[in-house]
Amino acid sequence: MLCTACNKESKNLRVCPYCFTPYPTEPAPTKRNSLRMNTGSTPAVQPSAVREAYRNARALVMRQTPLVRWSGLGILVVLILWFATNSSPKFEAGVPQAAIIATPLQRDEALALIRTTRETALVDVQQDEVFVSYPAATFPVREEGQLALVQQFAEADGIVEARKRRIFFYNPNGKLFAQSDANRGVILVR
Repeated sequence: MLCTACNKESKNLRVCPYCFTPYPTEPAPTKRNSLRMNTGSTPAVQPSAVREAYRNARALVMRQTPLVRWSGLGILVVLILWFATNSSPKFEAGVPQAAIIATPLQRDEALALIRTTRETALVDVQQDEVFVSYPAATFPVREEGQLALVQQFAEADGIVEARKRRIFFYNPNGKLFAQSDANRGVILVR
C-alpha cells in the first residue's frame, strides 16, 4: 500500500509501518498499480494473456527444486541441439538412390553375403525375379541401414548372376519397402 501521509510503500494493508497512519478501507494505488490506472472513466488496463501465461509458467518453474530446474534445462538444451543437428538423410520414395556402399564387392564377398542373407531371411527366386523377406531380428530400424542392406544384396546378386535381376524387398510386416531392377537401380517404396 502507498501511504498518503509519508508517501512510502509497504505490504501492510491496515497501518503504515513508517508513520503509523491507518490506511483507508479502499486500497490506494501502489506504485506498480498506478502505472496501470487510467485517469479517465475507463477501467485499469489488465495484463495481457501472454504476460499472465509467462508469470504462471515462471511460478511453476520457480516452485521446483534447483536440481529439477537445472535437469529440465539440461534436457531442453539437449533436445534443441539434437533437433538442430539431426542430419539423417531423407530418402524419397520412388526415386533411384545413390549408392551408399563405399567399396565394391568381390565375387567371394558377394557369395558370402547372399549365403548369409539366405540363412537369416526368406529368399524366393521365381524365374527372373527375386523376393527377399527380412525378419524383425535382422531388419535395420533406420532408413539408411535399410537402403544399405538393399543395395548390398542387389549388388551381390548382380555380381553372382552376372546380370541385374528384378528384386523385391519386404519388411518384417510383409510390406514391400524397396525394389531393384536393371533400369532404375534401387528404389525405396512407401
